[in-house]
Amino acid sequence: MPEGGLLIPKRTDQDYFSANIDTEMFRYLEYSRFAMVDITGLNANVFYELGVRHRGNQTGTAIFRQEKTPLPFDIGHIKAFPYDYEPIEQVPASIEKITKVLSESLVYNRIDSPVQVALQDQQKSAQQARQKGKEDSEAFQMAATNAMRNEDWQTAIDRYQDAVNADEGNPLLHTTLGLLLRDRGHWPEAVGNFEKATQLSPDYADARRELGIARNKLAPDAAASGEDDLQKAISLNPNDFDAYASLGGIYKRMKDYDRALDMYNQSVKVSNGHPYPLLNALILQIRSKGLASISFPQKVFLQRAEISVSKQVKNEPPYNTPWSFFDLSTICLLTGRKDEAIAWLQKGAPYAKASWNFATHLETLTLLKDRKDELPGWEDLVGMLQQL
Repeated sequence: MPEGGLLIPKRTDQDYFSANIDTEMFRYLEYSRFAMVDITGLNANVFYELGVRHRGNQTGTAIFRQEKTPLPFDIGHIKAFPYDYEPIEQVPASIEKITKVLSESLVYNRIDSPVQVALQDQQKSAQQARQKGKEDSEAFQMAATNAMRNEDWQTAIDRYQDAVNADEGNPLLHTTLGLLLRDRGHWPEAVGNFEKATQLSPDYADARRELGIARNKLAPDAAASGEDDLQKAISLNPNDFDAYASLGGIYKRMKDYDRALDMYNQSVKVSNGHPYPLLNALILQIRSKGLASISFPQKVFLQRAEISVSKQVKNEPPYNTPWSFFDLSTICLLTGRKDEAIAWLQKGAPYAKASWNFATHLETLTLLKDRKDELPGWEDLVGMLQQL
């Protein structure tokens, strides 16, 4: 540990002494210097224990998941580091990544509990006034959650706005509302909420990242719009692959393709081949050097990405729409499967929540215009997107 001494790994189901497992588990959650949480199985007990840990500790918690695991909405804004143990060749890279997360988290020791972020802010105001606002806010959040289950997005936005109004100083609520507004294409309002979240909690890395993304989307023609926010997010969380990838998106819009490729490749490295930065990196690489430039390791990553994204679109309901469908379409395009590429785009189109979804995908595919002869089906995909 940076302050001296060594960490001792503990699991209550592997302790060799007689005691109540639940009692020892809660002691570990409360007093351990660090807690590693694997949500791969989407086990309710694990999420309960994660909540206990976040309530009890500001720092020292890292969430991990296998690549195929979707993130539930309530923790969708918290970084969950992906890893793989199959095939066996992926194990060393996963060990290295988990070790890096643990080591750097101990060094930086930044707040990683959204519960503590919210509670710190609550403690700034008088308890009586805050308590009334909190109770109202919780009721509005429950109403918003029910609306989201029914895909009544406008009602969900309205109720989250009510929750924010009742608990104005809660950065987590501002971030959640910003994400809902972002997904519906309401970019100015999203920026306002992300800005408020970062003002309330300057070290809230996820809110800072989302602010950078939204600012760039709101003013894509402005030089380096959102760049400073994303750089700040990376400084707060060097393992945030979304921040690297979003920074790559900014440089791509600036037509600084070399820097964009560097950022996407860094995101691929940090995420161990996440489909989003991987596909963007490959598209920029193919644009510059042609389809034949794809290396064997990149082909392996591409195959793994297809497995992961295929599972997302087969979920009921599909996960990460419409991007999971668009990514699968792009993978088929890059691997010479024209008919499949067209079919997946057609299947994904109804899931688009706003017109900017199509515009963003079209903008990316347009980068391959000069390589269209190497990519059967490119003209069909672009033509379909231009009509939407």
